[in-house]
Amino acid sequence: MSVRPSSPPAASRLVVFAILVATVACSGASCPQVLRGYQVGTMPLPRTLPPQPSLEQVIAAVHDNTQRVRSCSATQAVLAVPGVPRLSARVACEPPRRFRLQAQTAITGPELDIGSNDDLFWLWLRQHKPPVIAFCRHDQYAQSAARRLLPIRADWMPEILGLVSFRAEDRHQGPFPLPDGRIEIRSTISAPEGELLKSTILDGTTGLVAEQHLFTAAGERLASVRTSRHRVDPPSGAALPHLVEVSWPASGVDFTIELAAITTNSSTGDSGQLWQMPAYPGYEPIDLADPSVVIGPPTGQPAAR
Repeated sequence: MSVRPSSPPAASRLVVFAILVATVACSGASCPQVLRGYQVGTMPLPRTLPPQPSLEQVIAAVHDNTQRVRSCSATQAVLAVPGVPRLSARVACEPPRRFRLQAQTAITGPELDIGSNDDLFWLWLRQHKPPVIAFCRHDQYAQSAARRLLPIRADWMPEILGLVSFRAEDRHQGPFPLPDGRIEIRSTISAPEGELLKSTILDGTTGLVAEQHLFTAAGERLASVRTSRHRVDPPSGAALPHLVEVSWPASGVDFTIELAAITTNSSTGDSGQLWQMPAYPGYEPIDLADPSVVIGPPTGQPAAR
């Protein structure tokens, strides 16, 4: 069976967006200095890095911020895709692989459901033709046809929400100073299709991640994430972004997620149901690891087998 996006441009953009997010998934210091341009909430963001920090100091600051958050959720989010009406959304994340993004409109109801649990990830789009809910087990992803269109692993989903980690098995270099006062960490990452290169750009004083760019070894940009409007979350002490901007150059699709209040380290309700792949009446489950499945690309591009 073929899995292809529907023909209208808006629906096609949503299909591409769903595929991207489904494969991808939200510091402590006591210095009182307030950094203008980052103080958005009621608590100032402190300086966490010394002048000319070492690579180890930068990684430690990022990990300290990330490790403060065991789970996070935002029940009042807004999903914006160019050419598509803004959708109200709910986001939940529990690193390393649990992620859920649900979007809807007041008129049509549920439109989008993207999720990942410890075993598999799924994506559902109400407008997709034929009506299917696509899924793939994490341990089969590397050998599946989905990997050709979905170059970002599921355990990277939390990084979309600012919960960034530098894995010990990857190679990291830097920090390299940038003209605007920010710093860059360059990472070489092992992947099934070969090495990938990642550029992580951080604020030079707070250590907050502002940009992430993923490239092939040949320099082709696969994806970019920009995070801003950071606020300190009082319960956890972590600084979390409230605006996330994602770009997928191969498809020409850009989208943003605006997060209102973020809740951290608390129960997300019925967690068993939240992290379980749903069933939608009339939508057939399709395993993306099945070699007989044809994954439909954006309109105008050949299908990937």
